[in-house]
Amino acid sequence: MKKLFIPLLLLFVSIAAFSQNGRNFIQPIGQEGFEVDSILSMRGDLIVYLRAGTEFDIEKNKVSFVEHSAIGRIDITTESDSGLQSKTQAQDSLPFPEPEFNGEAYILDLDNNTCIPMERAVGQVKTKDQFWGPEMKLYVKPASSPVRVKPGTITVILRVPNLSDDPNSFVKVSRFSVSKTRKLSLARQNELTGKITYGGKEDQELPFQYKKYGSSSLQLTFSITTPGEYCISISNPNKVDSKQSVSCFGVD
Repeated sequence: MKKLFIPLLLLFVSIAAFSQNGRNFIQPIGQEGFEVDSILSMRGDLIVYLRAGTEFDIEKNKVSFVEHSAIGRIDITTESDSGLQSKTQAQDSLPFPEPEFNGEAYILDLDNNTCIPMERAVGQVKTKDQFWGPEMKLYVKPASSPVRVKPGTITVILRVPNLSDDPNSFVKVSRFSVSKTRKLSLARQNELTGKITYGGKEDQELPFQYKKYGSSSLQLTFSITTPGEYCISISNPNKVDSKQSVSCFGVD
């Protein structure tokens, strides 16, 4: 039965990889440039990046230019560089700040012009042998999120790796099933037919509207009328293992 799940896992990884194809490239001054998995931060004097699952940093004054998957080419000379300065000014003019890292999300209170960070949780990914075949599930502890909102229309700012990709291909708004932990079905395979389905059998995924926000984020809008535990997740082909980060909240 477990052998039948190998094609499911490979397809799950390939779909995630297809959804994010932007280039992240760092060109040091007087040295060969190199590609990185993602650029995490360009604030202050350092460029922080992820490569082979490990976080590194490099001083800006040692870098000629950066190609960012969402922003494009950024020439790095000094903090007063016109291109970088214009991007900083654009950030300052936003009504709400952008989250700092990919996958982080803020819930907006548009009536009071405030925002709160979602719970950032790391869930455990496990494969279970079910009656119909193997199923990949995400388990998050504890059973409820400390971040609570009221039912209705919810607006969220979500940091993403690449604004040029279709958000429907890599962003998911999902409802957990809850017992002792929060549980989310990621992928299922019917052992008899071989058919692969994504998401839970009880319509765990929610539709959402979206538009670009700032230089690296999306503004998501969706409606929730049923109390429960929810999360927002993005595909990450650079880190496919037994753990997955999600941004969580609860509706009361």
